Amino acid sequence: MEDRNLELFRQYNIKIYNTYRIRGAFIVETDKGLKLLKSLESSKSRMDFENTVLEYLTVQNYPYVDLYVKNNSGEIITEDSAGNKYVLKNWFPGEECNLRDEADVADAAVNLAILHTLLREVPLTQEQLIYNSYVDLMEVFDKRNRELKRVRSYIREKRKKNEFELCYLNCYDEFYEQSQEATRILGDSNYEQLMKEAVEHKYICHGNYTYHNVIMLKSGQASLPNWKNYSNEESLSAAGLRGSIKANMATTNFDKACIGIQITDLYQFIRKVMEKNDWDLDIGSMILDNYTRILSVDKDELKLLYVLLLYPEKFWKITNFYYNGKKSWVPQRNIQKLIGIQEQMERKKQFLDCLVTTLS
Repeated sequence: MEDRNLELFRQYNIKIYNTYRIRGAFIVETDKGLKLLKSLESSKSRMDFENTVLEYLTVQNYPYVDLYVKNNSGEIITEDSAGNKYVLKNWFPGEECNLRDEADVADAAVNLAILHTLLREVPLTQEQLIYNSYVDLMEVFDKRNRELKRVRSYIREKRKKNEFELCYLNCYDEFYEQSQEATRILGDSNYEQLMKEAVEHKYICHGNYTYHNVIMLKSGQASLPNWKNYSNEESLSAAGLRGSIKANMATTNFDKACIGIQITDLYQFIRKVMEKNDWDLDIGSMILDNYTRILSVDKDELKLLYVLLLYPEKFWKITNFYYNGKKSWVPQRNIQKLIGIQEQMERKKQFLDCLVTTLS
């Protein structure tokens, strides 16, 4: 164990058995369970907001989150003698959610709906409301659309184009058309009203609900606490939680949590799962069914989900990576990604058509 870690651990009322390094942090085995030690990456005000959200979840009988551990002074931020700042938080033994395992995916969809049900009317200060709200989606789309046009113009003006650039121009028009259509539909939607409702009722989004942040706990490690907030416990079991009602998941890394429209979390999860499963219609329907068994989704939210899925976010990400990287050499992996999203386009359209049918 490093001396600086010993110095930090002395500031906590815990007994250390073992530590081992993982990427960017340390896993710590203690007499009070598994913990994770990492350097502070946010401001104190941001940490206080995250801690408010996590503590609220635990009060609502959802304990399987990486709640910050307070030091002997009652603070969540701890300094070493050199002035470096760290946080210690609860951690969990298990595997990341497997996006190719339908049981894992079903459970994660239920888990997200439970989180969204609990993360409403969260007691936030006025300052937390102001500085932790979701970025306006129309502004995001407009900015990305301008970037797409700028990159297309840059590539077209190049005399000698590499393999990536030729592939990019070949598929640009179709993806750009999708970006324009998504922006148009967003403008005609009730997005502003949904955002107003989210702020008024203090809805919290996880902000990064992907498989990395959903840990499938080892069998028998934890039982579900008393879900006193739910009138129909049977729906939880029927919706995918294995066997009797068990808490078989932990949700971690709320560092991108914000006040916003919660359907954006569902979009992020669906997109990642569907990309891994070649936009399998049955899997997409299963995710929606499991989510809506716990938390209903109205037509305005479904329309926003459609808009988010229609927008070619992965194409924009590839564009952004190219524009901000070395343009003289583009990794073969990025060319493969570009080809991959083209190949999945028809399957994705079929899923979007199913959503349109639901909306009509």
